[in-house]
Amino acid sequence: MNSRSTHLTEYAIKEIISEKFTSWKSVTPSNISITRLTGLTNITYKAQAMIDTTPQTILFREFGNAEGFVDSQQERIIFKTISDMDLGPQQLECGNSWRMEEFVKDGVHPNNQKMAEADFQFKSMGVLQKFHQMEIPIPNNGQSSIINKTLSGEMKANVIKKIEKRGLYTDVELEQLECIENFINNEEEFNYLNEMTQKENNEELKFCHNDLNQLNIFNTSKKDKEIIFIDYEYCSYNYPSYDIANFLNESAINYQHEEEPYYVLVDDNFNTAPIQAHFLALSYIINKECTQLEIDQIQRLINEKTNKNKDELKTFIQLVKQILEQRLSEQDIVELFKAISYLKRRIRRLQILSNLNWVWWSILLAHEKNSLNFEYIDYGFLRFKMLEKLLELEKARKNTQ
Repeated sequence: MNSRSTHLTEYAIKEIISEKFTSWKSVTPSNISITRLTGLTNITYKAQAMIDTTPQTILFREFGNAEGFVDSQQERIIFKTISDMDLGPQQLECGNSWRMEEFVKDGVHPNNQKMAEADFQFKSMGVLQKFHQMEIPIPNNGQSSIINKTLSGEMKANVIKKIEKRGLYTDVELEQLECIENFINNEEEFNYLNEMTQKENNEELKFCHNDLNQLNIFNTSKKDKEIIFIDYEYCSYNYPSYDIANFLNESAINYQHEEEPYYVLVDDNFNTAPIQAHFLALSYIINKECTQLEIDQIQRLINEKTNKNKDELKTFIQLVKQILEQRLSEQDIVELFKAISYLKRRIRRLQILSNLNWVWWSILLAHEKNSLNFEYIDYGFLRFKMLEKLLELEKARKNTQ
């Protein structure tokens, strides 16, 4: 992806780093390498001194423009708190429009095959469960601000207003936006979404990431930090099921595709989403409710095929129950799997709203002055088609109940 026209120059980045770190003052510009990294909201760079100095490598983040979706002041509080708790990358320095962070040296973004592997999903749900236990000093009014905003009349009005600026768009984009506009104007669909969201809502709000795509996750070789979540722009208090649902949606999109538009839907991951939702719900609850010994035993059962079809998952569940029978009563196991079934249903439903949130994001950021050179409308249409398919499946499940 190309950078936006108003981004900091390499010279400015080098000057800022040298001002904050005296060790860099003696490093000549020719001995500093600045490499643009990925990112859709912020612009990130890897700054590396080619000679011995401390720190030698820095992640330099220029804050982007996602007005209405990101509270930049709140994001800085979140990042600093997580940094101080040693649960993510360390904050080195922070300015008004940028931040310098620890560079995760051996971090590798998981590919889509990895995102769908049972072992990776199980471990990720363990990390996410701990993430949700953090208490961060940001507002929590007992409601999901993301869901409320996504379904609000104000959001719909803002999106319609942006769509009406038809001179901004290509003919292809106008055709895509017409489909989305028809959906927005369908009150019956939005009534269904509201009812679906409120149905069986017994979840407690937790501190959620809300944007766990492959570029915001690192695999490392560190045993105590094998999986790290980064980039906290969209964090807020929300329902855990939403966080898991968004993780599941994002596992079906390859953001490391080498050809334009540099992302692509991975059909196999998307088509197996119902099975994966069940497995993710099970993994999350197991990591939350079971002893470490039980978790270790269950993890030894896991292989790449655990969550690929109903029969494999059914066999795995029976093996899990055999492990739990050593400690829990039959009734306790029944209650635990009721919680798993409940969470599975919530994940499936909130997958729809997660996609809708990114549809709105795509339209409102498209063709804005400080937005990146990214195919926002095409991406929004991809998320819309995912939404349509998931909504169709949800209605089909409702009709068979």
